[in-house]
Amino acid sequence: MTAAEITQAIGQHLAAMTDCPEIVWPNRITVPASLPYLTFGMAGRRTEDQTLAGGCETVTGRAVIVVVHRLNAYASAAEGLAEAVKARFPRGDLGGLTIRQAQVLDGYRTDTDYRVPVAVDWIA
Repeated sequence: MTAAEITQAIGQHLAAMTDCPEIVWPNRITVPASLPYLTFGMAGRRTEDQTLAGGCETVTGRAVIVVVHRLNAYASAAEGLAEAVKARFPRGDLGGLTIRQAQVLDGYRTDTDYRVPVAVDWIA
C-alpha cells in the first residue's frame, strides 16, 4: 500500500465513527467551528525487508489522532472521546493493513485547549 492509501484507509475508518467530531486533516487549513474536534496525522512510517534477496517489503507506522477539548473542564470528557477513538481501532485487519494496537496517551494542556493523543500502530 502507498502512504496515501494507508492514510486514506485509517482516515476513512476514523471519519465513520459514530458521533465523530470534526476532523482536521493533514495539509488542510481548517478552523473547526467548535470544540471538541480531532486532528489526524502520521507520526512516522518505516519500510523494511527482512529477506536477503528482497521482495518481502513491509511498511510499519503510527497514526496519531489528537482529541482537542475545552480548557479548564474536567479531563474525563476528553479522555472519554479518546477512548472512543481507541475503540474504533481494535487489533486486526483494516482493508489491506493490520492494526497492531491503539493506545490513549497522556493528555496535556495548551494555552487554548486540552489535548489527548491516541496512537494507532499499523503494519502493511
